Amino acid sequence: MSEKVVILTGASRGLGAALAEKILAPDTRLVCIARNPNDHLGSLAAKRNAWLDYYLADLADIASTEALAASICEGLLPDAESYTLINNAGMLGPIEKSEALTAMEVATTLSVNVVAAMCFMAQFLAVTKTFAGARRIVNISSGAARRPYAGWATYCATKAALDMATRCAKLDEEGSANPARFVSLAPGVIDTQMQGAVRTSTSEAFPHRQHFIDLKANDQLTSAEDAADNVLKYLARDDFGENEIADVRTA
Repeated sequence: MSEKVVILTGASRGLGAALAEKILAPDTRLVCIARNPNDHLGSLAAKRNAWLDYYLADLADIASTEALAASICEGLLPDAESYTLINNAGMLGPIEKSEALTAMEVATTLSVNVVAAMCFMAQFLAVTKTFAGARRIVNISSGAARRPYAGWATYCATKAALDMATRCAKLDEEGSANPARFVSLAPGVIDTQMQGAVRTSTSEAFPHRQHFIDLKANDQLTSAEDAADNVLKYLARDDFGENEIADVRTA
């Protein structure tokens, strides 16, 4: 079978929606998971005669996320050409000084940015372990995983955790008959609703706020469409996975 299988989280808007639109093709089975619907994507799939399965889910709900990940992965075709998991879903979380953080805010952000991604990785790796097709996992990280920002402790910490989870998963696959390949990829600063939230934060809570305002004012943000192109180009590289921590701006 020549079909490719792609699982993509966070497909309702921003980078995830742009990725989904570019991935949709007759030779690809695309499985999307998002908290909100994306009617445009459904219409586009019909026009392209592309296979699309779209699940509505709140990835902050860990029990249901684990069950959904298991169900999706257990239903994968065993004889596809390739299997790709793109853990794109993420949330900014609180923009506050560390002294003002609450357990619920931190736990919710951790659940979406780290636990859900690790849950999908676990199910994907377990189910495809005996499959012959190429297996690739892209975890959408951030420059904030590798550089601390005042007021951004939760987001920075969760993205740094995702980086480390990627590194450990790569080690776990060493010696496997068909080892999966991993990259935790920072896609650059993208013009999304998340960036809008950063710009409307307070300078007291987020001292770097003006920098992001200037990026927008000077047209230095990457569009979601261009960022999606960069991610997919990286995914297709022959050396994908040799460096499991990467940034499209320096790759």
